Amino acid sequence: MGRAKDNGEKPQQVDLAGWKPAPQAAAAFEIAWIFLIFFLFAGSLPPDVGESHYLVKAKHYWQPGWCAGDLFVESRDAHLVFNWTFGWMTRVCSLATTAWIGRMITWLLLAWSWRRLSWAIVPRPLVSLLSAGLMLLFLKHFHLAGEWVIGGVEAKGFAYVLVFLALEAIARNRWQRALAFSGAAGAFHVLVGGWTVVAIGLAWLFSGRERPTLQAIAPAAALGLLLSLPGLVPALALNWAVPKEVTQEAARIYAFERLSHHLIYSQFDASNVFRFQILVLGWAAAAWMMRRDLFTTRLQRVVAGAIVIAVVGIIIDQALVVRANLTEQSPLDYETTAAGLLRYYWFRMSDSLVPVGLSLAIVAGVIKLETKRPEAAALLKVALILLAAGNLAEAYYSRKLQPVPRAVLQPQPTADSEERPWWRAPPKLATSETSIQDWFRDWQRVCQWVAAETPADALFLTPQEQQTFKWYAGRPEVVTWKDVPQDARGLLEWKKRLDEVYPRDPEHRQHDLAAFDDAALVNLAQKYGAKYVLIDRTRADRPIRLLKMYPLLVDENPSFAVYRVPEAAR
Repeated sequence: MGRAKDNGEKPQQVDLAGWKPAPQAAAAFEIAWIFLIFFLFAGSLPPDVGESHYLVKAKHYWQPGWCAGDLFVESRDAHLVFNWTFGWMTRVCSLATTAWIGRMITWLLLAWSWRRLSWAIVPRPLVSLLSAGLMLLFLKHFHLAGEWVIGGVEAKGFAYVLVFLALEAIARNRWQRALAFSGAAGAFHVLVGGWTVVAIGLAWLFSGRERPTLQAIAPAAALGLLLSLPGLVPALALNWAVPKEVTQEAARIYAFERLSHHLIYSQFDASNVFRFQILVLGWAAAAWMMRRDLFTTRLQRVVAGAIVIAVVGIIIDQALVVRANLTEQSPLDYETTAAGLLRYYWFRMSDSLVPVGLSLAIVAGVIKLETKRPEAAALLKVALILLAAGNLAEAYYSRKLQPVPRAVLQPQPTADSEERPWWRAPPKLATSETSIQDWFRDWQRVCQWVAAETPADALFLTPQEQQTFKWYAGRPEVVTWKDVPQDARGLLEWKKRLDEVYPRDPEHRQHDLAAFDDAALVNLAQKYGAKYVLIDRTRADRPIRLLKMYPLLVDENPSFAVYRVPEAAR
């Protein structure tokens, strides 16, 4: 093509004084910064506490020969949608790479959906960054039952993306979309999606004349139910045709012996209860002050619904405690009755939605204050930015003090492995004690040796204070505390093995597997078909007189040793 004809006119100069970026560019800019905030907050080394649980299950789902014989990975699957949409990646990537890719995807989707929600409440540039930072502050320091939204990659991370979209739809008075998004969230995580639907239903009751008719939202509710079926059906199928007494005992173990810190209000830490009460009071005050803002009020009705769900859980818990005391009910009968009602995570959505509601109410209130008292609003903005930034700095710096994956820290294998804020000095270790960083280094070494030098189907007895053996070694283990099956029969077998391999008496707790004498250790291994025993030598105070396979020299690995289990007598 020829050049355009020159008509002799001078090119016009562009005045950039009033230039504004295109809406798409501005949105991408905010999403990128929210993503960075999430990374600074939760970017620890993999595996995170849930990743060592979720991703090994997903890897086995796609590669059934991997860790074959492990009780947990061969138990029934409850998160098929997660496995199908994301778990396949474990076939082509390492677990650590899969974790990072999953985090990037999840955090990016959460950043995108959070910006949409924040803009539905306060349509102002960059406000979504502040609201995201405040949400993380409240989530970390004011939770009641340990729920989180921004963290490692697992099913509920994807579910919360859809929850944020549902909340945005509610704020914009689009109930049909909200119900559809909530149902889709249930496909990834049935409890997150299900409780969100209940909270939206309660918000509908609170909405008075503004609420749509049942006839108007019934098709969307049916669509939401249809979308939730891929998550709902596998969850219901876990215990089909299982006797009632089996499911009751499994629920009791699950609620009272494994997850009481998430489920049983009467056993929650008192400081958590106090902080959460402060959070709810702050939310109530902020929601009341913003009651004339229609978009904020619609959102806060859903938050109020989540609080009502938590209050119902508290009432059930306390009523059962009072009844047990008045009737002198046995502890076992009380736990069996209570577990059947309290195992459904009544406090999950209040833990997540109250921080969401409060953070958005605060930023909406500050923006509203600008029109009346701009100086006060500016000072308040600075204070809020400092609080949110300080929370990010604290999270990031605390990780730098302990550069070890959270899944390694969670079982607290050493005296200095407890996660701590930056201002708390680490405990002083005795000369004979091992630091968490040395323990972790030796743990990786022994797992690398296991992965390279043992058969792929070799079953192991492993130390109690760990939950990453399958992650690093790729070998099945008899039982581990973190990896609890979701089906009733699998859970009862898990409990039986746990009691046999890790008895609760102080001697076994202190000395781990070395508390058994050699004959008992061999019998235990042979009972479950374990070919090797992995000993944590930082806890063992006696020599193990079995065939040592690793290390051949003590200096190769001072913290761990692998022993071959002799074959059963012919």
